[in-house]
Amino acid sequence: MDIEEGKQAWTAPLVQYVLQSIRFFVVGEQVETSDWGEDGDRKRNDKEGFELFFIMNGTGQGKCYLQGVGRPFSINQQLINCSYYRVCFTTIGNDEASSLLPDKQELACTPFAKVMELIDELYGLSEATGELELFQRYVKFQELLLFLFRQNAPATEDKGTDINLHGVERSIRHIHEYYRELLTVEELASIAGIDRWKYTRLFKEVTGQVPLQYLNEVRISQAKKWLACADDRLLDIALNAGFNNEYYFSRRFKQTVGISPGQYRRSRKGELRVVAPYLEDFLVALGMQPIAQYRHEKWGKQDYLGLNHIPTFDENNGNFDELTYYNPDLILLVDRYEQQQYSQCRRISNTCILREQTTNWRTLLRTVADYFGRMELADDAIANYAFKARNASHTLNQLMKGETVAFLRISADQIIQYTEEGQGFVSTVLYGDVGLRSHSAVGITSKSNRPGMFTLSVEELSALTADHLFITFDKWHSQEEGKERALLEQPEWRDLPAVRNNRVYEVDFLTWMNNGIISNGKKIDDILRSLA
Repeated sequence: MDIEEGKQAWTAPLVQYVLQSIRFFVVGEQVETSDWGEDGDRKRNDKEGFELFFIMNGTGQGKCYLQGVGRPFSINQQLINCSYYRVCFTTIGNDEASSLLPDKQELACTPFAKVMELIDELYGLSEATGELELFQRYVKFQELLLFLFRQNAPATEDKGTDINLHGVERSIRHIHEYYRELLTVEELASIAGIDRWKYTRLFKEVTGQVPLQYLNEVRISQAKKWLACADDRLLDIALNAGFNNEYYFSRRFKQTVGISPGQYRRSRKGELRVVAPYLEDFLVALGMQPIAQYRHEKWGKQDYLGLNHIPTFDENNGNFDELTYYNPDLILLVDRYEQQQYSQCRRISNTCILREQTTNWRTLLRTVADYFGRMELADDAIANYAFKARNASHTLNQLMKGETVAFLRISADQIIQYTEEGQGFVSTVLYGDVGLRSHSAVGITSKSNRPGMFTLSVEELSALTADHLFITFDKWHSQEEGKERALLEQPEWRDLPAVRNNRVYEVDFLTWMNNGIISNGKKIDDILRSLA
């Protein structure tokens, strides 16, 4: 088919959806007084665009609301007492053609965890300035809208899309209300009013899971609540959650959660013995402590976590057998090791592997929190971080007046600059969360091929004219003590504008090379201490 024959297929959408802003509101944070009337109604100008509200209830679940142009919008006290994201957007094009926008306020958004993953990524790009990041933000917003549009499609006479969607939603409500009973796919399809062969496919399109898998997770979720707040027998909890016997419940629970019901209960009481190399930051943020922490031969341990009383093990030597000494109930690993090391860990204790690769610390924190039934703590921590970052950004915006910042990781044999295109560790906080202006890249793309990392030679330093420099020293390649600091004696270094003006700030290596919520909070502290 050539272009002429396929003109209609290639026609651009009549309406474009343009993101205007995204904000995160913490529980109890006072919103703008101009935003709300005395009766709790949202006040808007008819000429303004649309708003999406994503309300989190602290249990990993939540709701989504859409406010349309010129429509009254009420938000009850319960929602005001929750943390939430507010996404503002507008449309460009033929308004009458924007039929994808749902004609209702409360939107279906299942699974909510997927919504939060998209929102977290979008929020992380809220301060994007580079062309690539701006495009990434545009794409991520369209992905979020597509997710919502699919689940909230208006009725169409020829396909009955809306009828089917409402049928699936009706069966989902039935699952949540009658999960204790014996439910079959045939029964759920009948409740939905959809043929059995079509129902499973439509259900998966809406939830991302087949019906019985979704039912199982609802039952497990309920069991988690009882394990966390009651000392009932496991058999009673199993029967209450809809399982026939304790054995099947325990097996399904471990398959889903990664640990046994008893271990989960102990984790809620702070009694679970956990080892989680590279995830200690998240454990501490969730009110837990590992029984052993990783230590690197060159980098040392994560001193910023204050775990001086916790013994260390050398994670870098590739041998996990020494963990046997600590008798862990659970070993939690990121997916970065060899199969032999996973086998070692499984021989020692229950081992869970976080297979999903992500640079989004919010998503990772929620994943870890879900293992231990601490989702509410995760949401609170994320809300508090957002509040801290927003205040810091406001302060720095008034002080910096467009001055540029560069970050250098210096070792004995290389210099790496982190720029605003980066997606982890340094860049997301320095240039994203607090909104500092990045100095342009100097040098060539790093051998690691990671976005936003550039390797500089000593000769190329002369092009680094940033007003402020943050530096950290990597001991990895140092053959002798202090070798990584030799650069500071070079005339090329001393000639840098930031060095001459005494605007160089040294920061802790592992704090800044980590991507946990505690480390990121301490990065903000370092930034404010240096610049404010």
